[in-house]
Amino acid sequence: MKGAVWFILSCKRCLKRLPFLALLFLLPLGALALSGTGRGEDDRIRIALCAQDPSGLAVRTVQALTEPSKMRGDMFVFYACEDEEEVRAQVASRRAECGYVFYEGFEEKLAAGNYRRAIGMYTAPSTVAASLASETVFAALVQNYDRDLLEDYVASGQAFAGLGEAESPERAAAAQQAGELYDKWLSDGGTFQFAYQQVDAKNSAESADTSEASSALFPLRGLTAVCIFIAGLYGAVSLGEDERKGLFYPLAPESRLVCRLAALAAPLSLAAVSGLLTLLAGGLWTSAFREIGAMAVYALAVGAASWILKWIARSPQALLCTIPFFIIGSLVFCPVFIDGGRYVEGVDIAGHLFLPYYYLKLF
Repeated sequence: MKGAVWFILSCKRCLKRLPFLALLFLLPLGALALSGTGRGEDDRIRIALCAQDPSGLAVRTVQALTEPSKMRGDMFVFYACEDEEEVRAQVASRRAECGYVFYEGFEEKLAAGNYRRAIGMYTAPSTVAASLASETVFAALVQNYDRDLLEDYVASGQAFAGLGEAESPERAAAAQQAGELYDKWLSDGGTFQFAYQQVDAKNSAESADTSEASSALFPLRGLTAVCIFIAGLYGAVSLGEDERKGLFYPLAPESRLVCRLAALAAPLSLAAVSGLLTLLAGGLWTSAFREIGAMAVYALAVGAASWILKWIARSPQALLCTIPFFIIGSLVFCPVFIDGGRYVEGVDIAGHLFLPYYYLKLF
């Protein structure tokens, strides 16, 4: 009971300190703002397209890229423009990363083997996605061009001479059927299929939700773990000050250790609760059992590390001076930006971090 009362009183004392209180609310509010920003914007790379011929292979290629299909993927978003000037303007204003123009007579040039001035490409000076976008564009082009080649070969090739003369109605019907079969076997995955899987994702739905809820490049879990670790060190400094003032001397000897642990656990527990709210606001929440259990284990590890560091430093002022070192070290030398769960199966300690271990092994 004395330990519980001491813990409650220590929590009240922490909440009366405005800088600490502001830090507790700053993390969840920042995660909520980041999550809202990530949901409101389409972060795919925009590619502008233009086909100057009103019909033919170029138009079908543009349609294949602009319509919702597997060809577009999750990296690029293609959209059609009226003319070449609009494509140039889109790229110049950086509304598009690059642009492609299929010039007039494109299909005739391919048939004649004359590829000069067949496709025009506009790129921004600092683009890094032009080569990847070109692969996607030419993949759609080859997909449609191969269909035309197959139909022409069936209609006039020697291998199908048994169906009749070239360009006969029988050959034309066979060519049409060949084109339909080409579309069928190309779209249903019966011939071959490439499957891409993110190996560090628990399942595709969870991975999609995580990438949609927050920016994958922002280490929200890592920064949350760093703040909890610093809160544990702050609790150790506060405990050292209380011991120096003799705050625990009036207590019975058997109650001193419990009350000291309660004083250390108060700011750490508040920071852990703030960390859980941060994960929830940032869209990184998986399940209550997993997140709360992982956070409890990590908080115990931080508390043990802070207790040992307080014993090593001897003085609360000396331990206080090491906090900037631990902040910089956490951001620079520790795996704040790395998901350790992809390396250690079943480990998810408050963002897969072991900051106490990385520091304690130095001693």
